[in-house]
Amino acid sequence: MMLMSLIAASSLLALMERFGRLRLRPQPLFRNFFVSDSFYLLTGFIAGGSIAVAYVTHGSTFIGEVFAIPRLATLSLPLWFVVVLALLSLDAGNYVAHYCLHRFDILWEFHKVHHSSRELDWLATFRSHIGEQILRRLLAPVLLISFGFPPKAVIIAGAIFIAWAILNHANLGLNLQGLESVLITPRLHRIHHLNKAKSNNLGTVFTIWDKLRGTLDRTRYAQESELGIGEPDYPQSWLRQFPEPMRHMVSR
Repeated sequence: MMLMSLIAASSLLALMERFGRLRLRPQPLFRNFFVSDSFYLLTGFIAGGSIAVAYVTHGSTFIGEVFAIPRLATLSLPLWFVVVLALLSLDAGNYVAHYCLHRFDILWEFHKVHHSSRELDWLATFRSHIGEQILRRLLAPVLLISFGFPPKAVIIAGAIFIAWAILNHANLGLNLQGLESVLITPRLHRIHHLNKAKSNNLGTVFTIWDKLRGTLDRTRYAQESELGIGEPDYPQSWLRQFPEPMRHMVSR
């Protein structure tokens, strides 16, 4: 289901970006570094998705058996309710991981790869260094594993999370400000990708985590505002970006 959600959301948003009335900025489908970002998609998300689900499932079973902690999966709760709880838990875990990626210099060098995108669209969602992927895969599902969510709820919540993340990166001018008191919208996430606003709007789905920390930024910005990290010489291709975090850390 997660893979189908990824394919469906990507296809739909890529199509929507082709309509001038919906598109935020002029941008071709095969824009610069399309191939590199496609490689990130194949290696980091399609290949890594099944590993992440297995990690959650086996980790939850292990904790339940070793520590004899009751599992949510054994309770007779409505599926929709468990999915909402799972989505909140997954979003909270990703928020913590995202915060760490911005808070600690070593981790920022890996996350900088994602922020190096100078153009946002559905495909930019997937530009993410393997070092960041490992951190997120390990840290983000901690609550899912700890409480033992049923696999079906985890898969549905994961599918919703990925679809919303793709929407937030899409090159669309949708007016969703009415949802911003509850949900992170494409406009709010674009603020996060502006050069001077990277510490704000760290959430992916819900705004509650940023509200609690006082980092929710709903200010207006010019459509032409520069995206990226403000480093013109930062490499943009996958092959050159892969060693960049390690090279930067060694050269310190």
